[in-house]
Amino acid sequence: MNFEFKLPDIGEGLVEGEIVKWFVKVGDRVAENQPLVSVLTDKAEVEIPSPKSGTIVKLHGKPGEKIKVHAPLAELALADAPSEPGTAPQAAETFVFNLPDIGEGLVEGELVKWLVKEGARVVENEPLAAVLTDKAEVEIPSPKTGTIVRLHAQPGQKVKVHGPLVTLAISPSAGSSSAPTPGRIASSASPRPEPAPARAARPASGVLATPMVRRMAKERGIDIGLISGSGPQGRVLAADVTAPRTSGTVRATPAVKSLAAELNVDLSLVAGTGPGGRVSEIDVRAARPAPRPIAAASPAAPRHSEDSVIPFAGIRRKIAEKMQHSKRTVAHVTHMDECDMTAVQLQRTAMKSSASKRGVKLTFLPFVIRALIKALDQFPAFNASLDEAASQIVLKRRRNIGIAVAASQGLVVPNIKGAQDKDLWSLASEIASLAEKVRANKIDVAALQDGTFTITNIGPIGGLFATPIVNHPEVAILGLMKMQPRPVVREGKIVAREMMNLVLSFDHRVVDGADAANFMNTLINHLENPQTLL
Repeated sequence: MNFEFKLPDIGEGLVEGEIVKWFVKVGDRVAENQPLVSVLTDKAEVEIPSPKSGTIVKLHGKPGEKIKVHAPLAELALADAPSEPGTAPQAAETFVFNLPDIGEGLVEGELVKWLVKEGARVVENEPLAAVLTDKAEVEIPSPKTGTIVRLHAQPGQKVKVHGPLVTLAISPSAGSSSAPTPGRIASSASPRPEPAPARAARPASGVLATPMVRRMAKERGIDIGLISGSGPQGRVLAADVTAPRTSGTVRATPAVKSLAAELNVDLSLVAGTGPGGRVSEIDVRAARPAPRPIAAASPAAPRHSEDSVIPFAGIRRKIAEKMQHSKRTVAHVTHMDECDMTAVQLQRTAMKSSASKRGVKLTFLPFVIRALIKALDQFPAFNASLDEAASQIVLKRRRNIGIAVAASQGLVVPNIKGAQDKDLWSLASEIASLAEKVRANKIDVAALQDGTFTITNIGPIGGLFATPIVNHPEVAILGLMKMQPRPVVREGKIVAREMMNLVLSFDHRVVDGADAANFMNTLINHLENPQTLL
């Protein structure tokens, strides 16, 4: 029989990918997990493995063409499973759906709520659960049509990526070509291959890895077949290739080592779940020794009958964890200056008619981003990250500017990808779009990842001064305070001008105070001369 393989989900929020090249042709015999095609999506090239063994009957799409997620990708001829004479029709099969990848580098998600209950009938792509990860709440759809047999977690519990989420009963009559083999429990993720012994290398053709990773291994003179991949299904990642090969060495950043010492955790006994086996903060906290039982149970703080209790969970806890990690890791310093925004206000007024025709609300924030881009071009160390493990400062070419948005679920920071390539109108439109998605709780994980610099606009609420916390692993964050008419001296006269205080918190490990002052001077100069931003 023939099996139609559709392009699987290739990233949160992504709806299509571009075919780079096929590794197979019609008539080829392929094995399960053998790479079929290379697909480009969101600047990342990924290989799509075959879900089954068989012979290629048809390939959908040519290199350079785009293909929709869940659209036909390839058709395979499968060997018909032998049937025993006299056997009765098969009963419903059990399918265990594991939590899929929910974002690059994420290893778990918190179950917020179930959208189904046990015994319910669901169809393919119907939302099953809402899961919280990295300050975004995402819905997880069902991969198949069937009946809910078991829900594997309770709201508030954390579920590991590739850990059991839902068990479905799949009827053979449902006609799903991707149904599991009768007589066994199926899983939504293929079991990870056992690491090969150091002396027995796998054939390079059988290793799951992107062309870029293969090239990295070749340039370093490393046999990729000897590398134990830390990615899904044993995929070899770039971090696996660059990981030190010295046995017995614990791979962890100084911050993680400090946390381990603080929590009395022996790092040599912790199995790292990060790239290349690196021990993460989550690994250390999971390995923390259980507290000794208290003889007489008592609350951590006194409570009274009129007190109300709010669960410290969900996004509130995520924000707390991230802020605590940043404060513990970054050497925070805050620099403040004031900016005369009068010229920006006049420029906005002059452009109001054009903004109305475009259907765009033009605030002063796009002007700030344009000025920020020019300052970052001159001082690239503020658009960087510190890789402590490799003892490197990574200067980012891209300018993915995060905008902190206050919403009912907490503070969320989506970022504008490639802001350096956008004009005032594009920035204004994207700011409004991202803010709307955040407040509607429809922001996708990809929009929250890979930021390089953050802006927090405190001004509309009020305030003259603040000390924003750097959004680690970024190096700096710019705070915009209240804008209001203030008396200032211009050419020996006291006049009223639209003034705004700007605060720049930065990581003193990466940049110095003089750099911050010069960075701020450049930023202010462009804002006070907005014609340079058009």
